[in-house]
Amino acid sequence: MNRDEWKDWKDWYRESIREWKQRYRQSMQEWRQRFRDWKSQTEADISEGRSPAPLPPMAPTPPIPPMHSVSTGRANVVASRIGNEELKLIDMLIEARLLGTRSEAVAYLVSEGIKARQDVFDKVSKSLEEIRKIMTEAEEHVEKLKKEIGLAQTKDVEETQEQEKTCNECGKDLSDFPEGISMCPYCGTKLGKE
Repeated sequence: MNRDEWKDWKDWYRESIREWKQRYRQSMQEWRQRFRDWKSQTEADISEGRSPAPLPPMAPTPPIPPMHSVSTGRANVVASRIGNEELKLIDMLIEARLLGTRSEAVAYLVSEGIKARQDVFDKVSKSLEEIRKIMTEAEEHVEKLKKEIGLAQTKDVEETQEQEKTCNECGKDLSDFPEGISMCPYCGTKLGKE
C-alpha cells in the first residue's frame, strides 16, 4: 500500500467512525425522548389509577461500517508456512498500525511482490503459452499414433457402437448390458456386423 492509498484508507476509516458515532448519538437522543414521553405518560397513568404502558424498546444500535479492505476481491484463502523473520516483519506492520491483520499484511506483501517482479510473470506467461501449444501438439500426435497402430477406435467404429446401443429388431435399449453382447436379450436378434 503506497502512502496515498494508506492516507485514503485512514481518511475513509475516520469518516466511517465519525458517521457511526453520529448515527449512534442520534439514535440514543431519539430513545431518550421516547423514554421521557413514556415517563410522563406513566406518571399520569399511575396518578389516575391506570396501568402504565410498557417501557419503549431500546434504540437499535446502528451497524458498524464494514472494514475497508486493502485490496478488493480477496475472496481466496491460501494456507502458507512462513519463517519467523517474515512473521516478525508482518507483525511489525500490524503493530505500527499500517495494516490491521496478518491476512491484510500478507495480501499486501504478495500484491507488492507481484508488482515488483512483473518481469518474471511476463516470462513465465510466454513460456507457459509455448508449453501448452507443445502439449496440445503432443496429445494430437499420440492420438494419431494410437489410431495407426490400432489402439484407438476411429469415429466410424465409435458411431456404429453408439447406434448399436438399441436393438435394430425390437428397438429396446441395450445400454445397460455389456459392450460385447452378440445377441439381444429381449428378442434374440444377432447384434453387430455380420
